[in-house]
Amino acid sequence: LNVLGNGQQRKSYLYVQDCLDGILTAVEQSKSRVNLLNLGTDEYCDVRQSISWICEELDLSPDIRFGNGERGWVGDNPFIYLDTQAARSLGWQPKLTIQQAVTRTVRYLQAHPELIGQDDAV
Repeated sequence: LNVLGNGQQRKSYLYVQDCLDGILTAVEQSKSRVNLLNLGTDEYCDVRQSISWICEELDLSPDIRFGNGERGWVGDNPFIYLDTQAARSLGWQPKLTIQQAVTRTVRYLQAHPELIGQDDAV
């Protein structure tokens, strides 16, 4: 497994249903015509952690090779952690932790192989 960057990049992944729930909450609850809201969890993980969760779920033990540097690709932000207070003030909060979101996504993709390109197949 070739990983872009050193694997220490920190990310705050969000499950797609939590994202959709956040958008719907904003539409239904906000009194403003224009809203700028961040949606995210109160936690973050590093890329190495997310790799371990995915590998555990798939029962894989690949050789992992990390790249150099703190950025995974041009434009990558090595630390993403959003202030979600505005969305939370409307009553929204994510239902899943980052680990639960990653694991559930892997399970969904396993159940729907047609969504994975042949070059991406696991």
